[in-house]
Amino acid sequence: MTRTLQLGNADNWQQIFNTSVAAVTLNSTAYVPIPEITAPLLLETHVLATYITTNIPEGRKWNFAGFLNQKFELGLTVGGTPEADNLTRRKLWLNRIQLIILPKLTANYAISFDVPEWFKNVNVTLWQYVGVDYDSTEQALSADVMPALTRIESKIDAL
Repeated sequence: MTRTLQLGNADNWQQIFNTSVAAVTLNSTAYVPIPEITAPLLLETHVLATYITTNIPEGRKWNFAGFLNQKFELGLTVGGTPEADNLTRRKLWLNRIQLIILPKLTANYAISFDVPEWFKNVNVTLWQYVGVDYDSTEQALSADVMPALTRIESKIDAL
């Protein structure tokens, strides 16, 4: 059983988040690192793409861009604030579009980005996949389970 996505079609992608963030400069040699960047969205699709850029100092070779965090609410409240937890954490790379396929454990979730503390600026772009997402395993289960449920319901109704 397989999952079918049409990733190569540009019409199947929708840009949902784009931001540029700079570290706060304290003086000529010190700055406050960029804090966690949270996309102000609740997402339902579990197929995303990211693109991260930064200004790399001359003579340096950086590849690592930080992490993408998938967060969800636990339904618990501590001190009046709803708690959230990282479901998935994915390593990101600079200057390349990266496909992220997240597990479908929750109906919706939030995304945040942690960038390295040595970044003085960062540009983050996030797309969601809006094309056909066909999973033959889910379809086969639906085809097998739904008739059985209907049959069970009719037997219960007959009682």
